[in-house]
Parts: sequence; structure tokens; C-alpha cells
Amino acid sequence: MNVGDLVKIAPHCVNKGRLALVVRVVGNWGEVRIVYTDSGPHANTSDGKGHAALIRNLELVSESR
Repeated sequence: MNVGDLVKIAPHCVNKGRLALVVRVVGNWGEVRIVYTDSGPHANTSDGKGHAALIRNLELVSESR
């Protein structure tokens, strides 16, 4: 998973099916920070750092170049 990848939230998660962009990879912990592409609930964060997400809960839609 890399910065700029377009991902979809896995079906078993609360935000299932929502699209997001990876904005930061967090070390070797299997975690990334994402920003949702829609204007749904929790679309933006007040700190601008994005939402934490486990890589295993994301489906890659399109890789960044």
C-alpha cells in the first residue's frame, strides 16, 4: 500500500464500500492514514492527518503511479 492509492473499505467494516485515498503509511504496523473521497460521515478530520485504517481492511482499487 502506497501514498496515493485509491482504496475501498472492506465489506465487514462500518464504512463498507466507501472510497478513500491513502495519505500516509504508518511504519511497519500494517496501518495507513486515509481520507474519504466522498462527503459522508467523518469525511474530513479536524487535524488534517486523515483516519487510521488497517491495511487488511482495505481493498486496492487503483495504484498510484
